[in-house]
Amino acid sequence: MKKFRVKRYEVPGWIITAVEILRPRKRLSVSKWAEKHRILPDGNAIPGPWRNSVTPYLVEIMDTFGDDAVEKVIFIKPTQVGGTSAMENILGSLIDQAPAPTMIVYPSDDLAERTVDAKLEPMIRACKVLSEKYREHISKKLQLKFGTMTVYLNGANSPADLASTNIRDLFLDEVDKYPGASKKEADPVSLAIERTKTYTSKTTRNCCKTSPTAGWRSRGRTPN
Repeated sequence: MKKFRVKRYEVPGWIITAVEILRPRKRLSVSKWAEKHRILPDGNAIPGPWRNSVTPYLVEIMDTFGDDAVEKVIFIKPTQVGGTSAMENILGSLIDQAPAPTMIVYPSDDLAERTVDAKLEPMIRACKVLSEKYREHISKKLQLKFGTMTVYLNGANSPADLASTNIRDLFLDEVDKYPGASKKEADPVSLAIERTKTYTSKTTRNCCKTSPTAGWRSRGRTPN
């Protein structure tokens, strides 16, 4: 029998580069993403790279947000335990790994604007993977534009804004400080959750951080 010699095929370098670019990234849990990418600014109590060992009780809470089997997460907490930072980690992980229209609802528009200046923009600038996606030149104070998504920031005191944007992911901050429902409008939480109905229950993931009397309420993706 005649023997055949197989000639080695050399793959062009540009193909290897293209494959590496197109290869799907392995998605990290929120806690692992935070340890890899999150840098706390100098104004923080413990500035520098995020370390889960400092607040180990937040790891399961953050990672639960990415659990397909979880529909809601209620986080009842005292003050100054890192709840805001954990919510920011979840938001950063979404922007980097699973972008989609997202809304954060604060008790008021004024608080939303202060939070952008004091927390969100410093977080974005300190995190390379977020700053590379941030489109500051087309962003507004309460609409932060990224490469493939927008983060809307609203006050619970502005019902019209809560009822006008379709989103997949929802963060509700300090829910117990929200104004009550008016005679003409539903309560702010219900209005905000209504915005997620454009997306199916298998993709919608909502989360919120509140003060000591409430907590995180997260309506996540339902199981198959």
